[in-house]
Amino acid sequence: MDPCIDNKEDEKVSMRDYQRLKNNKYILPRAVYHKTLWQIRDYYRLKEEAEGILQESYPLSDGMPRGTAIGDPVHAKAVRREEALHIIKVIEEEKKKIPEEYQKGVWDSIQYGSRYPDDAHRNTYSRWKSVFAYSVAKRLGFD
Repeated sequence: MDPCIDNKEDEKVSMRDYQRLKNNKYILPRAVYHKTLWQIRDYYRLKEEAEGILQESYPLSDGMPRGTAIGDPVHAKAVRREEALHIIKVIEEEKKKIPEEYQKGVWDSIQYGSRYPDDAHRNTYSRWKSVFAYSVAKRLGFD
């Protein structure tokens, strides 16, 4: 059996990335929903990047007037790190709004495509996944 379904645009959508459309007041445009899921999936890489920015160094200028170095490398690093930390903070704050008993199931579903645990109905997990994705999208300005 194919784990994908056809949507209106004749593209395949993984069932793990399917957005509930019935009885869901947290509906996002399809592209925004998928962008949000991928931003959430990028969480661990962003954490590593934010930490790695502190250790990275730029090559020394070659002394030429029109060199290839960034004009203000410290500022550029600070901006990149601040952007990454903002996304991390939004994801963490919105994750805390999910009831504790559903956090792991929703998180694992988004991050790894795992099935929801059997301790609650899948509609409950799906509802919280929709709320989580919707609130992250709104706070990151993806609407």
